[in-house]
Amino acid sequence: MTSTRLRFALEQLAGGDWLLFERFTSEFLAPEFPAFRTTATPSGDRGRDGEIFSISGAPNTGFQFSVTAEWKSKISDTLKTLDKNGISYRRIVYCTNRQIGAAADDLKAQIWDDRAILLDIRDREWFCERELTSAERATASEELAEQIVTPIVTARGIASVTGAALSSDEARVALVHLTLNANDRIGDSNLTKTSLDALVQSVLVDTSQEQRLEEAQIVERMYALLPHAGPSQVAALTRSSLIRLSRKNGPVKSHSTLGGYHMSHSAAEAWKDAAASYVLDQQSLEADLAAAAYGYDGALDDDYGKLRSEAHELRIALESVMLRAGESFVAAVEGGEPAYLSAEQLEEQVIALDLPLRLHPKQAAAVILEVLSMPADQTRQHLTRVLDAYTLFSFLQQTPDVQKALSRVFTNAKIWLDTSTVLPLVAESLIDDENKRLETALLSAASDSGVGLYVTDGVIEELRYHIEKCINYVRQSLRDGEPPFLYAAYMLSGRDERQFAAWTADIHGSVHPDLDIEDYLYTKFQIVRKDLAEVAAKADPKLRAAVTKLFQEKHNRSHNRQDGRLRSPTIINRLVSHDVESVVGVIELRRDSRPELGYEAWWLTLDKTAYRLKRWLSDNLGKGAPDTPALSPDYLSQLLRLGPLRRSLRSEDAQNLPLIIDVTRLESVPSELIEVARNTRLSLEGLDERRIRREVRDALHRAHTTLRSNHDYGSAAQSSVARRLTAQRNK
Repeated sequence: MTSTRLRFALEQLAGGDWLLFERFTSEFLAPEFPAFRTTATPSGDRGRDGEIFSISGAPNTGFQFSVTAEWKSKISDTLKTLDKNGISYRRIVYCTNRQIGAAADDLKAQIWDDRAILLDIRDREWFCERELTSAERATASEELAEQIVTPIVTARGIASVTGAALSSDEARVALVHLTLNANDRIGDSNLTKTSLDALVQSVLVDTSQEQRLEEAQIVERMYALLPHAGPSQVAALTRSSLIRLSRKNGPVKSHSTLGGYHMSHSAAEAWKDAAASYVLDQQSLEADLAAAAYGYDGALDDDYGKLRSEAHELRIALESVMLRAGESFVAAVEGGEPAYLSAEQLEEQVIALDLPLRLHPKQAAAVILEVLSMPADQTRQHLTRVLDAYTLFSFLQQTPDVQKALSRVFTNAKIWLDTSTVLPLVAESLIDDENKRLETALLSAASDSGVGLYVTDGVIEELRYHIEKCINYVRQSLRDGEPPFLYAAYMLSGRDERQFAAWTADIHGSVHPDLDIEDYLYTKFQIVRKDLAEVAAKADPKLRAAVTKLFQEKHNRSHNRQDGRLRSPTIINRLVSHDVESVVGVIELRRDSRPELGYEAWWLTLDKTAYRLKRWLSDNLGKGAPDTPALSPDYLSQLLRLGPLRRSLRSEDAQNLPLIIDVTRLESVPSELIEVARNTRLSLEGLDERRIRREVRDALHRAHTTLRSNHDYGSAAQSSVARRLTAQRNK
């Protein structure tokens, strides 16, 4: 057994499992302390669970075993009880299933200074690191895991705690296998074979040499997982998978005499470790959701049990979102509208789920979006694998030949970037930690995979215009309206406002600004200027008119007023012409392409209007309307991980691809936050620049928490579900 299962077992122990933990610890410590004696009795332990027997005098080492989360209080209470009972030790060994590590350093020093007692803490990592150092410890670990882990990693057990968005136990177990199969999808592997192999192994989870399944039984269960495939196709695919899996040293064994198939012992043990690791990652995800939810509701902040319960419900909501995202991706590959996830869509999905959440749906959507857009490393890897598993499961529900379905996706793509994707890319250069530059990582992976990245003259012009607007905003003594995007990103990074113009000078100068921007985009991001105006001019006038009408409505509605002032019709018409050139130009480039072979030309955008294009063109142009060229960063990320381009990606690059690109946090930054950044920096004038930026970011975090906890979401509660949630929160 590996430490994964032991770690999982220790982490699952709760208050009612104290006796189980005491037995495990006593056996685990025996090789190191052969003279250990338990002191627990029905009348109480007088402050300790055991001590080292000494034939020469009073023992000087005592033991305390505990599964409580409040370990500091437990240690303090133990010392008081020992004093009360007149028991004196020079050393106390505190054993716990909790993770403590360096967090106890100050407490150890204090106890030594005050009492001259050595506090020796044995926490979860201590046990896991020493699991295989002796036969006694390995046996104790195996026995604990058998009691705690094995019931959970059976098919019924794993289905009860995972795959919340799916309706059947069989589907949930299949999802876990697809998730754990992530490494098999890297490189030039055949997705159809790896996915079907994962499903067959999910069917065989609880089998053994004594409990086999006949081929007909396996086919029947596979047919339930592949409802749109024909019976003969399912039988043939299942038979091929069983042949692959039961080859020499394979994970599946076939019984030549009695017939039937079962998981090999090594594969069954590997499954237990992997399933335990999956649940640990899932619990880590819930911890991240709890951290993101902190500050929205005082009742949750004050009650850890309620916060954990809320995080569990949020994880269920998040998995439902991932299932919907997977289904949208499949629909987009089949020629539907491009997959895109917005805060508004998230809120609608949360409301539709009708979960017992304390948070308002808008708050719950914000929490989920925060975790999706900026997850911790462990959570990102888990979410990426689960999202891809939900997507593959959605494919398999439609067709078992996933490889063929994805073969239509481009391999030699040419992607034109909209201004809405270029601005966040520039803003990411302000992030010191390169691992958090999500869109940069996405486009770098695309470029490394052979994708060409381009911008039109219009995008360069809009970027220059935006920078000029930011500089003018900085120069204003009274700043009206919301701060421009790049300025907000700059201020939230903790930088000096007085140096903003100097920072933008790295992007362009004053003599040839457009050429400077062109050089900047190519040098930093391998983005090439390639205009589409001439190509777009050749398009059908009806197409140009339809696209112009859509984006004219958009700019009139959304951008008629900027910074409290009317925007001139000339500027509006210029912006519309830029959008029309990009959309119509890319469609024109596709004119001679065959959709079933996959388009090469695309338009990468975060503009919500772009995701209405397919329906709009169909309504305005009828049956012969072209497919939409719009591509969202989220969709591109999954294409890179699952499409033909994955063959060119390194595994670490695939794991670092973002799940979602969220720029909404910079689109409407409250002026209060900008003022906090400005005032905090002024108060720290003269200190080290790195220290100032850190202090500004910390101050912004505190201010943001206060702002969101004081925000009134009640007025937005229009549906009966939202009203009920608001009423629950106010009880």
